[in-house]
Amino acid sequence: MTRLWALLVALAAAAAAVPDCERTDRTRPGHVLCEPRTLGLMDRLSEEAAVAAAPVTSLTVRCSSSEEESFITNGTLSGLETLTELTLERCRLAELPAALAELTRLRSLTVRTFSDSVGLVVADSALHGLDALQQLELSHSRLTELPIGLLCSLPGLQKLNVSHNRLQEVAELGLTAGCQLPDLVSLDLSHNQVTALPSGALAALPALTELSVSHNALELLGAGALSGLPTLQKLDLSDNALSTTPAELLQPTPRLAELRLARNRLSQLPAALLRGLQRLLVLELAGNRFSATWINSETFAGLKRLLVLDLAHNRLGQIDASVFAGLYSLQSLQLHHNQIDDVAPNAFEALSNLHTLGLSHNKLHRIGPLSLNGLFVLNTLSLDNNIIDYVHPSAFSNASSLQELSLSDNRLTQVPEAVSDLQLLKVLDLGNNYISAVGGAQLAGMQQLFSLRLEGNVLTEVTHDMLRALPHVRILNLSGNRIQRVEPGAFESSGALEAVRLDANQLTQIDGLFAGLSRLRWLNVSDNSIARFDYASVPRGLVWLDLHRNEITELSNRDDIADQMSIRTLDVSFNRLTELSGFHLPRSIELLLANDNLIQSVEQYTFFLMSNLSRVDLFANQITNMNLNALRLNMPNETVHMPQFYIGGNPFVCDCNMEWLQRYNKINHYNHYPRIMDLESIYCRLIYNRGRSYVPLVDADASMFLCPYQTHCFTTCHCCDFDACDCEMTCPAGCRCYHDQSWSSNIIDCSNNNFEEIPGRLPMDATEVYLDGNNFKNLSGLTFLGRKNMKVLYLNNSKIEFLHNQTFAGLTQLTTLHLESNLVTEFNGQEFVGLDRLRELYLQDNQLTRVQNKTFEPLRQLEVLRLDGNQLEDFSVWELEKNPYLVEIGLTDNVWTCACDYLRRFQGWLTANAKKVVDFSSLVCRFEGDAEARAIYGSNETCYERPSRRTVPGEGVADYLPLLVSAAVVLLLLAALTAVVFAYRAELRVWIYSRCGVRVCYRSALDEEQERLFDAFVSYSERDKAFVQHVLAPKLEHGEPPYRLALHYRDFAHSAYLADTIVEAVESSRRTIMVLSRNFIENEWCRFQFKSAHHEVLKDRQKRLIVILLGDVPQRDLDPDLRLYLKTNTCISWDDKLFWDKLRFSMPDIPNNLRCLRSVSHYSEVGGSSSHYSEMETSVSHYSEISELKQHRPSPKTIPSLWE
Repeated sequence: MTRLWALLVALAAAAAAVPDCERTDRTRPGHVLCEPRTLGLMDRLSEEAAVAAAPVTSLTVRCSSSEEESFITNGTLSGLETLTELTLERCRLAELPAALAELTRLRSLTVRTFSDSVGLVVADSALHGLDALQQLELSHSRLTELPIGLLCSLPGLQKLNVSHNRLQEVAELGLTAGCQLPDLVSLDLSHNQVTALPSGALAALPALTELSVSHNALELLGAGALSGLPTLQKLDLSDNALSTTPAELLQPTPRLAELRLARNRLSQLPAALLRGLQRLLVLELAGNRFSATWINSETFAGLKRLLVLDLAHNRLGQIDASVFAGLYSLQSLQLHHNQIDDVAPNAFEALSNLHTLGLSHNKLHRIGPLSLNGLFVLNTLSLDNNIIDYVHPSAFSNASSLQELSLSDNRLTQVPEAVSDLQLLKVLDLGNNYISAVGGAQLAGMQQLFSLRLEGNVLTEVTHDMLRALPHVRILNLSGNRIQRVEPGAFESSGALEAVRLDANQLTQIDGLFAGLSRLRWLNVSDNSIARFDYASVPRGLVWLDLHRNEITELSNRDDIADQMSIRTLDVSFNRLTELSGFHLPRSIELLLANDNLIQSVEQYTFFLMSNLSRVDLFANQITNMNLNALRLNMPNETVHMPQFYIGGNPFVCDCNMEWLQRYNKINHYNHYPRIMDLESIYCRLIYNRGRSYVPLVDADASMFLCPYQTHCFTTCHCCDFDACDCEMTCPAGCRCYHDQSWSSNIIDCSNNNFEEIPGRLPMDATEVYLDGNNFKNLSGLTFLGRKNMKVLYLNNSKIEFLHNQTFAGLTQLTTLHLESNLVTEFNGQEFVGLDRLRELYLQDNQLTRVQNKTFEPLRQLEVLRLDGNQLEDFSVWELEKNPYLVEIGLTDNVWTCACDYLRRFQGWLTANAKKVVDFSSLVCRFEGDAEARAIYGSNETCYERPSRRTVPGEGVADYLPLLVSAAVVLLLLAALTAVVFAYRAELRVWIYSRCGVRVCYRSALDEEQERLFDAFVSYSERDKAFVQHVLAPKLEHGEPPYRLALHYRDFAHSAYLADTIVEAVESSRRTIMVLSRNFIENEWCRFQFKSAHHEVLKDRQKRLIVILLGDVPQRDLDPDLRLYLKTNTCISWDDKLFWDKLRFSMPDIPNNLRCLRSVSHYSEVGGSSSHYSEMETSVSHYSEISELKQHRPSPKTIPSLWE
């Protein structure tokens, strides 16, 4: 016990020391398998094995690297003197050196390098000292020779295998004249390149019993090639190129029992070749060129003990009675694949012990009464693939023991009458003939028949009489006929049936045909015209059911017996099924093939109760959407391999409900979901994509899985009944809207609708908006205000002529903007302010003539800028250096000037940035007045200087003329200055007030009525709430000076009477600000109470009214009262670049001693809430920047300003 434990410890240490070593057989503790990279890593194993208490007797080394060369040194196997078996595999050995002398107990040595490039070289003394060696294998090593005398040092060698090498001669074995291997009994030279076996080549092997020289290139055999081999019993010369054999070749081998000469080029066989081989048992002559001339009565004479004779694949034309005379011990005769057209009567009479006869693939056309005479014990007869059209009624009378008969692929038109004599027959094959009917009398007498094959005939029906005489038949094959009808009860008399094939016929229904076959396990009715299937029509014990290629539209389960079925394999492919559910499938199913149907839906939990499921094919159907739970499983916890599903080839729609499919492999399945094996082959149709309609599933991004919607309100949203609600999603009329599963992608497509205005109810949470192909012309300010999540905006090809400074205000997340193919003529520098994250800007194919230098400066993240196809002449392209991330710029097809001062700077910038300009090689400029274009990049052509304008004084002018001219100029200047001051008197007053705080020619606000509670009451529409609360109010309440405002939606009590509240608010305020917009006209102004209250309080206070025009308000929409207010009061347009200065000028003055005391806390006096202040305070910082930018917007011309 102590020694065994020490051995195990030593082996464990050795395995730890040498990577990939283990004991492969616990019953053989001395056997070790190592898998190092090369043999050079074996030294430490030797050291550990040397100290082991018990020896290592068997070692297999299998190198894991076939690229690295291995070496055997004197120390590689030191310490392993107790080895008796050594195997070296897949090690790239170039040499087998003399390093094995210490292995004195070695009895078996195997070296197989399996190298494709390096041939093994054996050293002269490589095997010296291995006196105990009995088995030597040097196969698969590209060996070309063995050293002379190498094997002579192994007197005890019994088996030598040098197969699968490159030996060309037997002499390359190194056997010298005086050398003998007296104990060698087996020599394997197969799979080499030996071309000849000369006389006496193997005389040094007197004890040889087995010799294999197969799969070589043998062409020549010496007459004495086998001399000196009296004990030879097995000779294999097959698969060579022999065309003849010496007659005396086999005379030195009287004990030969097996001779294989198959697959050579032999066309003749000397009569004396086989004489004297009285112990020959097996003779293989197949695959040669023998004809009946050389296979005659003398060929096999004297082979009384021959058991197996193979003459297949030759050129025999007929069989005479004398050919096999005397072979009364023969048991197997193969004559298939010849040209035999006739079997002479009594040709096999002498073969009384023959049990297998192969005559298939010949040219026999009839079987006569005596063709098989004498074959009393014949068990298997193959007559298939001939041209037999007649079988004599008594042809099998003397072969009554026949159990297997094949007559398939002939020209029979009826079941031969002769088969009725075969009472012991078990297998009858009559397939692929021309039989049109089978009567019970024709099969009578075959009570033991087990299998009947009638495949490929022309049967049209199956009658009750047909199978009545076959009560024990278990396998019935009627496939490939023309059967249209099966009589009810046709199979009742064959209750033992276990397998039935009726596929490839013309059946339309199978109801009631198989229900009574309780033993039926295998049923194939595929490739018919069956339109209806019910589980009640098949026995419950059925295990394998094939229904493919029919016209079945539903797997009916009327009696709810599907769960009681035992079906494991169900093939319903190539049918017309439209849906699949658990109710339609047995729980016992292991393999389900439902591909190539019309399945559109798979119900949830269809496979949940199928615990034995291994594979499901659903590919090539019409499935567009599938719930993840449709694949839900409930496999046992011990399940190792989850079922495999194939669902490719379906027209999946990548909508938001199918997003799970793209990330399916990332789902934690844990016995709940199968493995989808063909995800990489699945293509799905995108419900919306402007680039392509179908994409590989694995390439689809999560944002591509979209669903259409018209309106949607999240359950947590409480503002869906109001305008400007961030969480309400309403698709604008005429547009198409899509969202992904998480609503992180919200796409609005309003393309090609010929809209003249931007749709008013674009969802606030839109991420991509497509407005291309419309007719907008002008885009006003704040068009997209509040769309803070928008990332992509398409406005191309929409006939846009002008962009206001604040058109894109609020689009802080915008990354891509398309404005190409429009009519824009200029940019003034403020159009893209606020688009801090914009990366792609497309402006090509417009009519740009002027771009202010700082236009693109705010776009710090810009990567793509397209300006090609415009009318730019001298845009300062070097200003684009302020956009450090630009990688793509388009500038061609403009009218660049060749003026020197511009061209030099352009060329200098272009030289440094040529890699960014995609069309730099096509850039050209033009001289003024010259139509010829000149290349800008790499051109050395001369530029031109712009001419300066000069004034040439007149000649002969009187001395007093300068004085008169000077006076006239002064007068004109004074007159012009007066006119300008008068025309712009309002703007001047505002400018002076904004700079100096002084009101010129204007009644001081300090002379107004006494101090009131509010500085101004703001009247506006609820739909303009975002503008008032986030832009107007913060600017006035937190500006300098700060004003106190009353907002009726914010500060009025909700229960108060509206008219009274408005009257009180106006009387408590020094000014009234009316935000006039379309929303105000269409909503608030139409309410009678609101309108009457305003009219009442303002009729005597008109001068205190300030009207702010928000957006486009046409004159036709105004009633008389509003028109009066506009004519008689201060009216300021939001698009006016001096909006804030004019508004503050119109507001009352605030004494200095009150400015620091102002706060918004007074709102509580009129029912306001302090929460409004905190709300505004958080938003002021965001909107103050936007409001300041509005100052630069031009005024619309719909309603002219009254500042004059």
